Amino acid sequence: MPEIWLGYGDSEIILDIKYENILNIISPNINKMDLDAIRTNINNKVKLQESTLILVTTPFPQMTVIIKIIQELAIELKIDSVIAYVLSKPFSLRLRQDISKGAIDVTRITSDEIMDKMSSYKNIILIDKIEYDPIFGFTGIPPKLVKECYPQVMNEIYASILGELPNPGQSGEALKISMEMSSKINCQMIHVIADNTGIDTLYIGDNSQSFANIIDIFKEKTTVPSEVSKSAFISGNSTYLTQMTLGDSLNLLWNNYQSVMDGGTIVLLSENKGGINEGALLKYVEGRLDLNGLDKHNYINELEHINYLQLLNKRFEIVLISTLPQIYINKLGIKSVSKIRDGLDGIIKRYGKFSKSNIIPNSEITMVSKKSSLD
Repeated sequence: MPEIWLGYGDSEIILDIKYENILNIISPNINKMDLDAIRTNINNKVKLQESTLILVTTPFPQMTVIIKIIQELAIELKIDSVIAYVLSKPFSLRLRQDISKGAIDVTRITSDEIMDKMSSYKNIILIDKIEYDPIFGFTGIPPKLVKECYPQVMNEIYASILGELPNPGQSGEALKISMEMSSKINCQMIHVIADNTGIDTLYIGDNSQSFANIIDIFKEKTTVPSEVSKSAFISGNSTYLTQMTLGDSLNLLWNNYQSVMDGGTIVLLSENKGGINEGALLKYVEGRLDLNGLDKHNYINELEHINYLQLLNKRFEIVLISTLPQIYINKLGIKSVSKIRDGLDGIIKRYGKFSKSNIIPNSEITMVSKKSSLD
């Protein structure tokens, strides 16, 4: 049997599957930059001056390397006022450990503080990791800023996706709007392509055009052709937030549901140490969200997941491996099992002992393009 490890929260669990039950193990073409190359890129392209704000809009493990190099450069240039912030809820244990290990000076910031904080500095450096996203097509600095700082814009974007399927990997109207909004901010952007082993690409540029450029590179590295299957195992583990809450995990599902035939089964690994979150999903399972009025709601965090579940629960059997209470999961129309083996046994029972599954270990940075269908 092959040894396949899939991300489950901060750790990994093994998928004990036979070769004959694997259609494809689908992974992006991610390489690893050495530290000297990262340092050279930052030292040559990042502009530092007095009153510089560094803001990481999504925390990810490799951010510690980037921040440390920038802070070392500031010391070398004798610039004192370079302050680093990370947009985050209270830091997880793993994040606190990585910050301590990286020996960086960084402070947590919340969404409602971002705009005031940016207006207080002369020089702004924004940092984020590129991933696929079901609303914007891609996530990075421009989409993140819109979601966190521009609620009225998100209301417009939400209205445009209502009744629509997830749209990962497509540069549509939502992405265009986010880039227009971020272009109004005078800043440097550092966008990163990385998996859980290291940084592949570090793209440094001004304003939203740098985001457009990195998207093209990202798509080329992470689009993988594959046949669709009757079933799939989907996971992710390259950021602190990949499986922190149910909403985080569902993004993994929306990114690659198209790798499975209609009527098929998708097993989603979703530890969810942070619970369901405090947005639309929690309101729904607690009976505080009326599905009949989805078109009348202003956007609240994770409301898109209700829309996508309504559309895709009809097309797939969705199985969740999670620490969340089963009663909550069932209310969303999702089946809950406690072990990955239970998910595999259910697939074999449903489709036969020679059925084949796609396995997608890093769905946040993987886009499956359909090569052909199985008979």
